[in-house]
This record gives sequence, structure tokens and C-alpha cells, in this order.
Amino acid sequence: MDKIDYKRSLNFAKFQVIKKALDIISGNDFTPHLEILFFTYFNGVIVPDYLRKSYPTQVLIILQHQFYDLKIFEDKFSVSLSFRGKQEQITVPFFAISEFHDKVSGDVLIFDKISIDSDKEYNSERHTENLPNGSIISIDQLRDQ
Repeated sequence: MDKIDYKRSLNFAKFQVIKKALDIISGNDFTPHLEILFFTYFNGVIVPDYLRKSYPTQVLIILQHQFYDLKIFEDKFSVSLSFRGKQEQITVPFFAISEFHDKVSGDVLIFDKISIDSDKEYNSERHTENLPNGSIISIDQLRDQ
């Protein structure tokens, strides 16, 4: 096993942890506090066009109090969140996640995107040169005050 295969195996295991955490949350009345940072330009990511335009690199979502219709699939999850006062369904493939923070347990998972299968990933080299650093948004920033 080489270094790339090793990293892929570790990422797969981490994705399973995220999937299990989301499964637990979707089936219980437990109030989580999850922060999920993901790349908006990866294939399979579904977010409103205005959000992708405003945050072309990464978006941070928070699953705590106001999220709805959480569905977990083998390779992705979807959830409804409020953006600009409007409820929107988003879909995030697990391989698009760059960081996962469980504030209740204190666990943090960080992913090395080099080890993700290149056929699943949008070719981003040409896009990242002109993108602003720090394109991260909290759901709280989008909610109507």
C-alpha cells in the first residue's frame, strides 16, 4: 500500500464517521452542533446559484437548530437550510467535505483532497488562482436579523 492508497483509506473511514453522525442526528431529537466546511465547485454539490456565486470556493454550514429534511445517502447528504430568508435544499457529497467539526464531542476531521479520486473531483486548478481566500460563510450570516 502506497501513501495515496493509505490516505484514501483514512478518508473513507472518516467519511463513514460523518455518515454515522448524520444518521444518528436524523433519527433522534438530539440537538447537534455540527460545522461542515465543503468545496462548492466539486461535482455533485448542489447549492443555490447565488450562494455558489458569492462563495465559489468553500461554504461552512452549521447544523444545530434550524435545519430540516436531513437525508443521508451512501455517498452524500442533503439538508434544507435558510439562506437569505428562504429555505433551500442543498446536497453535499462526502468527498466535497474539507472539514467536519462536531462541537458536542469536540471531534474534528480534516480531509486531504489530494487523496480523493480525481474522477469525482472538479478540476479546480484553473479556478483557484483567481478565487479569494477565506470564502467561508456561516449560515447565521445569511439569516434574516
